[in-house]
Amino acid sequence: MRLYFIRHGEPDYDTDSLTEKGVEQAELLAERLKDIPFSEIHHSPLGRAKQTAQVCFGKKRSDLAETPWLKEIEWGDKSGNAYSTDSPWSIIERMLKERHSYPEGDSWKNDPWIIQDRIVQDVEKRCAEFDEFMKNHGYVREGQLYRIDKAFDEDVAFFCHGGISCALVSHLLNIPFWQFVVHYPMDMTAITKINVKGRQGRYTAAEVDFINNYSHLPYEKMTLYDD
Repeated sequence: MRLYFIRHGEPDYDTDSLTEKGVEQAELLAERLKDIPFSEIHHSPLGRAKQTAQVCFGKKRSDLAETPWLKEIEWGDKSGNAYSTDSPWSIIERMLKERHSYPEGDSWKNDPWIIQDRIVQDVEKRCAEFDEFMKNHGYVREGQLYRIDKAFDEDVAFFCHGGISCALVSHLLNIPFWQFVVHYPMDMTAITKINVKGRQGRYTAAEVDFINNYSHLPYEKMTLYDD
């Protein structure tokens, strides 16, 4: 089973859609993906990811699946609205500047900077929903591995966001969430390919083919941020 996690193109967050540059990025992405025989194409319900998927496959496929657990992860004070506090990237930047470290392993869930933030429960919820998806495709999570009840030798695409990609890929690879946020960026229209292979009746660990690959974008079409 080959899993492709694909971030949306450059967004206009106010309108939850792609900018003109984001559409150009998605068109270049489409050329990159056109020869991959995806058996399933899932996209987040948020507009910027949905539009990216539609630019890539909307004219060729009528089976694009809107998948709720692919929407961007939520953060913010539990008593307020989602996204009411600093993003994970802002939090980690402050940790590195002020503490010169970040939480290790699963201890991040109890870190005093994070423990009251909804991101803890939301990441756990999304990983559980993803594992249910994997189970339905024949791969049952047991500890850090997947038991293969039935091998699914197909390509599956997930058009989504930076945060949810970090959460799900780090879960697949058993890398703590915050370490993944720091060391594995997810750029606009970048592709991360994870291979979950093996025979029925065996256990398997997910393997990386590549992470954050945006070689389909010429430099002038990339989106560069200072933070």
